[in-house]
Amino acid sequence: ILWWRMPDTTEYIFQRNSLLFFMIIAQSNGVVTSAVTVFSMERTLLQRERSKKMYGVASYFLAKTVSDMTNNVLLPVMYTMVVYWVANLRNEASAYFKFILAYYLIISTAQSMGLAISVAIPQVHLALVLAPPVTLFFMIMGGFYIPLENLHPGVEWASWLSFCRYGYSALIINEYEGRAIECSQNDLEDLTTIGSGTSDSCPLPGEEVIRAMGIKGIAEGFWFNIGMMIVLQLVFRLGAYIILRRSKQ
Repeated sequence: ILWWRMPDTTEYIFQRNSLLFFMIIAQSNGVVTSAVTVFSMERTLLQRERSKKMYGVASYFLAKTVSDMTNNVLLPVMYTMVVYWVANLRNEASAYFKFILAYYLIISTAQSMGLAISVAIPQVHLALVLAPPVTLFFMIMGGFYIPLENLHPGVEWASWLSFCRYGYSALIINEYEGRAIECSQNDLEDLTTIGSGTSDSCPLPGEEVIRAMGIKGIAEGFWFNIGMMIVLQLVFRLGAYIILRRSKQ
């Protein structure tokens, strides 16, 4: 309701950006926590059946990966498929399907991170304590609260490890790249608005919104961010598999 049918003008740029980031927050936290909880319950069963030689880690991990990539992310993706049109985001078929792809990878990467945390930390209570702050840290590194170019040099490197950075960047690029945003009546005289950058032209080029978020250089490519989420997901999954493989029976 708060973002119902937003007008496609410069006055609502910040609202659009906040919605895109809110969708990441709303689902990622729950997915990470769920992944930690579910594997903690499965760990004892896996250890018992491994000891009986019923199946190996590879078989279990492959089956779990297939399950995680479908069942656990299906509802969050369906949620965004509805929100996209309700909020009046970019009204193009290609942008819609790219949005779904990007959001699917955001949620599945968050799920993979939750699994990696759960495998690396056998104590379920400790894993549940650490998972939320780790997720929150990566969200702060995502570029909404602090533009990427304004991050402190001491932590800027961590943003390159954040699935939120690549996911949010992909959603922002998909929403604004290659389009012109009509100026609202309030912005006709001054186009400097929160999150929209500065321009002396009207309509406002979408690329200026992207650059105002600190998304520059190679990170301006939609498919670069998609590729990086795939890489992070593979790293989380491979790391979890290696740790699980080396764990005691």
